[in-house]
Formats: sequence, structure tokens, C-alpha cells
Amino acid sequence: MHWQNLPELMSKLAQDSSRDAVVARLLVLTGARSHMIRFAQWSEIDLVAGIWALPAERMKMRKPFTIPLPVQAVEILKSLPRMDSPYLFPGKGKSGAIHANAVRNLLHKLGHTDITRHGFRSTFRDWCAEKTQYANEVAEMALAHTVANKVEAAYRRGDMLDKRRSLMQDWAEYATQSPQGTDVTDGHQDVVSGAIKSTA
Repeated sequence: MHWQNLPELMSKLAQDSSRDAVVARLLVLTGARSHMIRFAQWSEIDLVAGIWALPAERMKMRKPFTIPLPVQAVEILKSLPRMDSPYLFPGKGKSGAIHANAVRNLLHKLGHTDITRHGFRSTFRDWCAEKTQYANEVAEMALAHTVANKVEAAYRRGDMLDKRRSLMQDWAEYATQSPQGTDVTDGHQDVVSGAIKSTA
């Protein structure tokens, strides 16, 4: 999906009370891979600090990774019901988590057959390159990509958390704009996980 079309989709998702729509919104707002959201656990989330700390075994490169959560993502997470499950989004299958195709099926239902759940990451990366002044390495680290250049990787010891937090908040502000250029929750009711939350 082109980044210019994202606010329209996010507006649709914000008016959808389904769990799958909430998952899709978090995929966009965090830049996470689909399996990271699918198996996200409450023990990984710190709503006060606004971080999502994933252990090494949950990451593709087998290294722990911390995602700074934008304000919009924190508000969604605060509104989620706590089930009798370690997962944010429990399911009825063997895995105990939401079905792998849940978001894809929702997008198809909304008429977006050209969008994949993985495509949101590409949308984020294109937006970073075309509309922001953030350094390439900040955008790459936000997606938990490894650094190909070994020399650069050796010198880059930090996790750039503060810079990534700023980037992800800017991304969330853009993504939650309505097609008219205002936040999709302004003057509306934000529907989260079946409960209507007033944002007035």
C-alpha cells in the first residue's frame, strides 16, 4: 500500500470494533512483523514506559528488541480486555493465539486484496524515505533490520531508542490522520475491541 493511502485505511479500521481491526492498527503503528503481534504477550508490554520488549527467542535474528510505543498504540493497548491468556490476542487454535490469516482476511473483506499484513512495513519504510529526514539506520532499526555493513554494525552499539521513539510517534501521527488531514479520533468515537471510547 502506498503511504498516501494509509490514513484512509486507518480511518476505516478505527471505526471497526473487531479484534482483527485492532491487530491491524497495531501492526501499522508499531512496524512489527505479523508474528510479533500475533504472539505478543502482556509480560512484554510496559504501558507506563511505553515500550514493548521482545525477548531474543521471539525475534528473527535471535536478539532481544525493544519497540517504542507511540501514544496511539498505548491507548489502544490500555483499552484491550485482559483475557485468561498470556497473549494480547488469544485464539482458539493449537497456538493459543489469534489465527495467522486474521488480518489478511479482514483486509480482503474491506476490499484491500492488494495489501498484505507484511506490506505495512514496506509502507512505513517508503514513508520514512520520502517524507522524513530521519537517518536510514534509524528507519532500519525501527524495523528490526540488521546492518549489512560489519564496520557500521561494530560502531553502532546503542539501540537508538530515543530516535526511534520520535520516529514512531511521527509515523503514528501521520497514520492516524483522516484523509482530510486531521486525526481520525478527533471528534469521533474510537472503537477498540468492541468497546466505544470517547475521545472528545
